[in-house]
Amino acid sequence: MLNFLDKYPVIRGKECLGVEIIFTSKEHFTVIAVELVSEKDGITIQRKWADITLEELAKLNAKKLPVYVSVTGRGIIFKKVKHTLPGDQELLNQVLPNASVKDFHLQQSSMSGSEGWVAVARKDLVEELLDQMEQAGFFVLHVYLGPFILENIIGLIGKDSLHTLSHELLFYDNLISHIDSLGDVSGSHEYEIDGELINSYELVAFATAFSHFLMPPGLIPMESGQVNQFREEYLHKKKASVVGLSIAVLFLLLTVGNLLVKNNIEASYNEYQYQVLSKKELVEELGKLREEMAVKEAFIQNSGVVRASRISYYADQVALSIPDAIRLDELFINPTEKRINKAEDIAFLYNKIKVTGTVTRSIDLNEWIKHLKNHNWSGDVTIISFNQENLSTPGEFEIEIEIVT
Repeated sequence: MLNFLDKYPVIRGKECLGVEIIFTSKEHFTVIAVELVSEKDGITIQRKWADITLEELAKLNAKKLPVYVSVTGRGIIFKKVKHTLPGDQELLNQVLPNASVKDFHLQQSSMSGSEGWVAVARKDLVEELLDQMEQAGFFVLHVYLGPFILENIIGLIGKDSLHTLSHELLFYDNLISHIDSLGDVSGSHEYEIDGELINSYELVAFATAFSHFLMPPGLIPMESGQVNQFREEYLHKKKASVVGLSIAVLFLLLTVGNLLVKNNIEASYNEYQYQVLSKKELVEELGKLREEMAVKEAFIQNSGVVRASRISYYADQVALSIPDAIRLDELFINPTEKRINKAEDIAFLYNKIKVTGTVTRSIDLNEWIKHLKNHNWSGDVTIISFNQENLSTPGEFEIEIEIVT
């Protein structure tokens, strides 16, 4: 799952351990290790150890860095062969005739033409070593047999030959062309790689670690189900860690973003709420003013102010028509519905004329009402009240004239 992530440095990591296991006998071996780290200005040696045990190295590998291993020394056999043969058994026969491929691990390294190198090691030797490394807590990603991993760095050194603890290697076109044994231990040599001085006994461990950043094109690592399991477990843990951290960071960013949006919305809401509350009195006052304006507009419309006024005309017509027997006391055009009260709005009777006065005889009042109805602007004329105590005293009356517009 998520295998496409395996090629990315964030999954593979920027640090690694390169370990050379040098067997001095079937039960005993020497460990040389180099820790490399990739930085902005290149790959540098972080730490290195010589003649250290696997248990000690495991304690120093607190970061659980991926481990690359080269197995050299006694029990590792290599030979230049014709590598055009079809199968592993045929290749093994060129190194160890009559040996069974079931008992050995093979590793191929290409050369020019049809020749190449084959390195072999007994499976029980390598698998016992891998068991020890698993118990120590190492994640072994690749295992190489012999010194062939040096092909990975010969281009950086720029020489035609290299010395290790036990061999001299000759190179042609950055590939190993010849290997000579120097006995158990050779003299010390130093090589410079991009400003780093590396001793000859550290070369194999350094080149092995360097394969974490750049795999040698012509070298096929030793195939092992146990190593494949180590590699899959390490990559799955790294992917789970990186993906889990990425998801956690994503949710953290979403949470922070939501908090910022929430705070921004709350701040805006509070600001608008404050503005609404501060303007509430103004809004209420505006509503009252609009109501008053509506009342006044209605009054003006109904009073006739906006059109040619006939109020004085109506008043003149009523006054001219009054007979001598009637005395006019009051005349109201658009009178109020009732007495004015400060606690209530003033209501008017539009298109109405209210007249009050006195009359000696009621018959005179009736004749005047008939005369008023003859005007083209008057409608119904209604007697609101009439009060006369006796025939010797004038009667008080109140009439209402409807104006027809």
